[in-house]
Amino acid sequence: MIIKWDTEKVLKYLASIDLAITRGKYAVAMKLANRLLKHYYRSFISEKISAEQEADNIRLMSTIITRYLIRHYRQYKIPYSEKRLMVMQLISSVLVIYMVNTSDAPEDMEVIDKATATYIRDNVGNVVSFLSKYG
Repeated sequence: MIIKWDTEKVLKYLASIDLAITRGKYAVAMKLANRLLKHYYRSFISEKISAEQEADNIRLMSTIITRYLIRHYRQYKIPYSEKRLMVMQLISSVLVIYMVNTSDAPEDMEVIDKATATYIRDNVGNVVSFLSKYG
């Protein structure tokens, strides 16, 4: 299912992630961040790249998007920061690793700390903000 994103929907997701962190539900915050990126990436790929490139893993989706952006920058001779693209890759990788390592863990088992959940939340917000410039 492709979700059409607007600022209000993104802010609601980010507020839900903030609330989960505030309540000490770091696993919930990570799952929400993963879901936000998964749907946002899927929407971006569908809209900008090709509906044929279907991926379910946010690490793979971030790679598809990064390659698209690099081609876009080169085609229009736009200077770009590789750090921005690397942050997207890093955050996506951290979330994938987290989701894989906790898929069999009980719901009440917290394997993530507040600092990591907050770091992920802040950078998920940055990634969405960065990609929204191309929307």
